[in-house]
Amino acid sequence: MFDVIIPLRSGSKGIKNKNLKKFYGESLVNYTIKKLIKIKEIRNIFVLTDSELYKKKILKNKKIRLDYPRPKKLSEDNSSINHVVIDFLKWSKKKYDIKKILFFHVTCPLISVSEIKKTIKFIKKSKINSLIHVSEVMEHPYECIDKIGKNWKFVKENLVANRQNYEKFFFITGSMYYFTKEFILKNKRMYNKSSYAYEVDKINFVDINTKLDFEIAKALKKFKIRN
Repeated sequence: MFDVIIPLRSGSKGIKNKNLKKFYGESLVNYTIKKLIKIKEIRNIFVLTDSELYKKKILKNKKIRLDYPRPKKLSEDNSSINHVVIDFLKWSKKKYDIKKILFFHVTCPLISVSEIKKTIKFIKKSKINSLIHVSEVMEHPYECIDKIGKNWKFVKENLVANRQNYEKFFFITGSMYYFTKEFILKNKRMYNKSSYAYEVDKINFVDINTKLDFEIAKALKKFKIRN
């Protein structure tokens, strides 16, 4: 069985209380939670929040756990999410037997239930300790420059004339992470270069931080565009 961690910090800057912003009839947090409670391999859904308001807005379900007292010092703009998860795991050891962890950002709402299930199936089959979701880049490094103004340079020198011959590059979508308790306590982070890079649909590139991100996510959901 797997346990889920969802970090939920109040005080977002780009969109005020963005975790509660309505997305197709549900707040972003409940939109994600409703997907997760359908998956039988998921035992508990731990929401790590410092906000009493957020706790009141989260839907009620037997899988949801809101009892972790997220410290204020780990709820600041510059707080490390790795530190939050480690603090939570140390707190939880007397109450919960957590070993395999799925981590989700509710600001990545386009991940589908089928993608989550496929990833879980792969994890169980492969017996890995850490996994990240990745997707092929949309802006290729051969076409990216390092600054504006004069004297810029390509992030990666373009030695290929035709785009169709570009080598593939991938980015970490942030839509889902997997790691064992043992892995994060040993490495002090959820993933590193030894983590398995698992490719998912390119639609997962949306991570809502701005109003534009939010409108893009709504449009993609409406048109049901998938690779």
